[in-house]
Amino acid sequence: MLPTELLQQAFFLHALATDSTKVLPPGKSLLAMMARAPPAPAPSALHARVEHVVHAAFWDEALNSLCSPEPAVQLPRLKLLYTDLRDALVPLFPPNHTLLTTLAAPLPPTSSPLHSTLALLQDVLRALRQRCAPARDPAVDTLLSDLSSPPTPQDALAKLITTTLRSIIALADVLKQDLTGTLLGAMSESQLLDVLRTQARTRERELVLDSSMWGSQHHIDDIWSTWLGTEGTWTTRLLRALAASTPVTCAPGDPHPNALPPQLFFVQPTLLYIQNYLQALVVAASLKSLVRLPSAPAPSPSPSTPGTPQDFVSRVWTLLKSEIEPTPPPTQGEEAEDPTKLVHLADEVVRARRLLPPAPSEEQERDLRSAVERTLRLQDPVFALLQGRLVRGVEGRVRDRGTEGGVGNSVNSIPETMRTGRGGRSGSGTPSGRSGSGTPSGGSGRATLGVEVKGFEGEVLRSAVEEVVGRLCAVVEWVEGVWGDSIVRGASAAESAGTR
Repeated sequence: MLPTELLQQAFFLHALATDSTKVLPPGKSLLAMMARAPPAPAPSALHARVEHVVHAAFWDEALNSLCSPEPAVQLPRLKLLYTDLRDALVPLFPPNHTLLTTLAAPLPPTSSPLHSTLALLQDVLRALRQRCAPARDPAVDTLLSDLSSPPTPQDALAKLITTTLRSIIALADVLKQDLTGTLLGAMSESQLLDVLRTQARTRERELVLDSSMWGSQHHIDDIWSTWLGTEGTWTTRLLRALAASTPVTCAPGDPHPNALPPQLFFVQPTLLYIQNYLQALVVAASLKSLVRLPSAPAPSPSPSTPGTPQDFVSRVWTLLKSEIEPTPPPTQGEEAEDPTKLVHLADEVVRARRLLPPAPSEEQERDLRSAVERTLRLQDPVFALLQGRLVRGVEGRVRDRGTEGGVGNSVNSIPETMRTGRGGRSGSGTPSGRSGSGTPSGGSGRATLGVEVKGFEGEVLRSAVEEVVGRLCAVVEWVEGVWGDSIVRGASAAESAGTR
């Protein structure tokens, strides 16, 4: 596995690119998060003296080598200095720029290496002047002026070259800061978001294909095809995984029965949240079926008005949703909160039935509590029926995404502590410390998705179904944007297997 710190940085970049509202500090913009950190405090006097001595020794050694009358001594040192110079200039020029190619090429044999270097440094400075801010022109012009009339003695010429090289490397650091700040500062938030998304997609592919993770494109394609099996589409296979009673996981060499392929590594936390969300919806609908609310209730201000039977679904959904939303870890000396207890859900069912005439007897209330426990089992026919309806409804809407204005390309980072199968925990192996609440930014302001599922009627559940559909559509679009090539190859392989 890659170092945890590196994975956490990649997950944070993923969160910024897919749901920045969940990780941005209050009052901060994307530009603030992409800006360079403030400069480190000035080193101590001792540290500064040591640093000065080390740098002086490096350049003194370079000067001594260049003062040698033998080209065989000068050329190896110049090659090392060219490499240092190229490293400093790489962020300032396109990858195929002539200067970078020249600095990386072997040095040609010459009887006068210093004069060849002099001409090259002039070319470097002219190229920098084209790319630097006007405020930096005087610094470049001063260096060019010094090179325009070089001294004749070799020692003086060697000193001029080493001094100029040192100045160019220092100037390159300044120009990199200027270039970054200018480009980012001129961008709108939407342009910055595009930059972040491109960086996140590239980074995710690099890390997944790293030799310490899954290693190669061919290998992850094989894993994808095996996971896909004979399913017609990958979204159908994904929903089958989300409907399972065991949590979805994703890690190299993961033996878990509900392990996801590598292409879903960075969205696994989101998918785990969606899996819990879907299960919570089925639980709420199952409990609603026990209460048997009247189909045409008496007029009330809202379906969540306190003190009415109709607020039952709102109260239960609030309880269930609190279990899948993130909670801050307990501080030292505090006890962690217990998960929602079965008795709390049973209390809500009994409370709602008491508000419906005729009020239940004590024996009927005991039967209701037993029914609650029975209904929430995965094997219960009502639970299975409602789960099947929900999965089919969500699958249809995901399949038809884009026909009603599309879905925002926004996915969120998800908390590590979630419970699937009402008590299961993630076995993902992905690093901890990821921020996010599981609510993508695309969830607000999105056009109504119009998902109607029998058993999930009513404002509260219908809104929740639409929300989870939006989240899942956003995940699907993100994965297809990063791994579209793998998905196409997997679909072709599945189709070929089906025709044999």
